[in-house]
Amino acid sequence: MPGHLALPGTRHRPTRPPLRRALGPAAALAACLVALAPGLPAAAANHQVTVGNNFFSPANLTIQPGDSVTWTNTAGVHNVAASNGSFRCADGCEDQGGDGTPDSGWSFTRTFPSAGTVNYYCQVHGSAAGFGMAGKVVVAGSTGQAGNLHFVASTVTADEGANARIFVVREGGDDGAVGVSYATSAGSATAGSDFTAVSGTLNWPNNVDGNRFFDVPLLQDGAVEPLETVNLSLSAPTGGATLGSPSSATLRIRDDDQPPAGNPGSLAFGSAEVSAGESDGQATIQVLRSGGTDGAVSAHVATSDGSATAGADYTAVDATVSFAAGEGGSKAVVIPLLDDTVLEGNETVNLALSAPTGGATLGSPGAATLTLLDDDLPTGPCQPDDDTLCLHGDRFQVQVRFRPPGGAERLATRIELSNRAGLFWFFNEANVEMLLKVQNACADPFDRYWVFLAATTNVEYTVTVVDTEAKIVRNYHNPQGKAAEPVQDTDAFATCP
Repeated sequence: MPGHLALPGTRHRPTRPPLRRALGPAAALAACLVALAPGLPAAAANHQVTVGNNFFSPANLTIQPGDSVTWTNTAGVHNVAASNGSFRCADGCEDQGGDGTPDSGWSFTRTFPSAGTVNYYCQVHGSAAGFGMAGKVVVAGSTGQAGNLHFVASTVTADEGANARIFVVREGGDDGAVGVSYATSAGSATAGSDFTAVSGTLNWPNNVDGNRFFDVPLLQDGAVEPLETVNLSLSAPTGGATLGSPSSATLRIRDDDQPPAGNPGSLAFGSAEVSAGESDGQATIQVLRSGGTDGAVSAHVATSDGSATAGADYTAVDATVSFAAGEGGSKAVVIPLLDDTVLEGNETVNLALSAPTGGATLGSPGAATLTLLDDDLPTGPCQPDDDTLCLHGDRFQVQVRFRPPGGAERLATRIELSNRAGLFWFFNEANVEMLLKVQNACADPFDRYWVFLAATTNVEYTVTVVDTEAKIVRNYHNPQGKAAEPVQDTDAFATCP
């Protein structure tokens, strides 16, 4: 209810009041007697994992069915992703309505109801194969489940002439001996000239889970070729096991041969800076081949987050651009854009060219920046209304969106105090949740507008401050269930006259 900490669902819970005060003397005594009664099952435990700069501590946990684990990020940008793809968490878990995008300053709790082994990793600093920033939760006890079998990664890349090692994992149960058949088949690569076809069975004994592997020999052929692929598949699980996801994967073969004599040219972006409106649906950047057209060439194009976030602002691209022998000119790379109604300012996406083949070199620019233009920005000075606070002569626009636990997001109501400060309430005007001030510090040595705010709530909210002259946005977010911390942003707007 207003004026009290709201229940946060599956995240941090407020400290409960003392048992005697909460239940009354008689009920408290009865609860104590029940707690001490012999033969009752033990309550489920909660285990803590600290997430720091490139580590989980402890990285390996053994718990009981029904126990929960709370991960708390204390430093850096990270997330927690199950190696089998079953969950992704940071600001909550995506399969439970949260956001698993790598971020800082989050905490979430997840319950593990059944026995098995759950491998996990940080998508920024680790890998699904268990390298780097990774951990494991072993849920002890028998479930009568044989588990599921699947590839650790859906894509594996190896060099021509190497043995590509392919990992398969058993998860979700380890009762009984199980096995699974594996096989290769031709994608764009050819068996016998690019790789040696293999097939066989991988086996796990009773009470054993984790990884098994098989190798695919890759052959040297002396030909200059683009990136080629081999199809990998799992089938016919035995012992009661099932196929998990992914049960098919792609092996990519990198060519290491030198191109024939001639000039294959260079590959580069057509521009180092491109832009598009977030409502345009897509952005396009050109890759140019110049300086020669001898032989077939290609290069890898990939996006990565700048200030924009893949999945929320745009769809990530991981593609190969190819030119045939004798072909010059340009090829278009399309980046799908995701529109929203959030005031977030212009955001950026990084683009990079890499891994040229066919003897081509990387030209300049080999990197580019895509700017997503926010079409939700105000077109003029701030216009005050019940939900919009205007400060410093209508230059700064302030809005607060909040989300009650289990409810829909809505706008807070503002109360103007002065030209530089105001209040906001969420539930009723007698219960003010927030004080916010934009301070003019446009003097040496600061030369900034500062943003200060303090809130007395643990409800999820986002504060959006817009400099309507400079078209710059600052957002300040508090997650559901966390007591709000004060904000002292003395670097907010470097937009002084």
